[in-house]
Amino acid sequence: MMVELKKVADKIYRFETMLSVMTSPFTVYLIKESEGVVIEPGPGALAARIQEAMKQLGMKDLAYIIPTHIHVDHAGGAGKLAQLFPKAKVLVHPAGVKHVVNPARLIESTKTVFGADFEAGFGPILPVPESQIKAVEDGEIIKVGTRELQIIYAPGHAPHHMVIFDRSVKGIFCGEALGLPGGEDHRILLPAVAPPSFDQETYIQTMEKLRKLNARILFYSHGGVVGYDVDRLITQAEESTRILGDIILNALKDGGTNEDINRRIKESAARHFAMTLTDMDLALTIGGYEVYYKKKGLV
Repeated sequence: MMVELKKVADKIYRFETMLSVMTSPFTVYLIKESEGVVIEPGPGALAARIQEAMKQLGMKDLAYIIPTHIHVDHAGGAGKLAQLFPKAKVLVHPAGVKHVVNPARLIESTKTVFGADFEAGFGPILPVPESQIKAVEDGEIIKVGTRELQIIYAPGHAPHHMVIFDRSVKGIFCGEALGLPGGEDHRILLPAVAPPSFDQETYIQTMEKLRKLNARILFYSHGGVVGYDVDRLITQAEESTRILGDIILNALKDGGTNEDINRRIKESAARHFAMTLTDMDLALTIGGYEVYYKKKGLV
């Protein structure tokens, strides 16, 4: 099993995988320093591919396993990788620690979204031994060889979301904090919305916080790598978040059947963003916004 690896920056490599249960590709990043790092380990189904990618790069061990947040598509495989690399530390936002040590609630919420048989596509969610977990603070710097990786809290998509800022290349491993890129040039950015904890106001505040890093590169988790127009892309992500949020709010206020609301939002997204939303995209996006607007007392 060969993995198609691509070097995207100094000592940084990526590979992309499309799983049948996901609507967009997922990207794993490997940093080949004196101490190996995997950023975005993905679901458990990718563990063997990560091992193969490391073999191709001549990486024998991992010092750090860093998911941006604990949702199954980003961190479901952290427990499996922790088993394979017992010397590695898994870096987690403090709000996510209890859920990776005991993933029972995470497993139940994953079943709610993806079905009781989610393991068939994603692989199992295994616990991470507490001895291998490192809860990281906002702004904390992790030194890897000569490289400095700065952890920055990035809530909005989820309260346990963080990004990793590689100070050596001025690149942000942004998870879902800066939208989901689409189109051939990644210039269509939709908000990454997921119930029950999406918060639009916090999401946009996070984007403004990350803008101040003056990054040169964005390493997307559901998409490629963009090394130009970073400031403009963040602006685009903010605008898309507001526009799509308004579309969904108006549709929810007007009422109608679920089918009517889905059709209206799908047509509006195609008109405004030239992008077709899948049924799963619609369910997650509408569900996330609906919970958010109910909390705000707007619907």
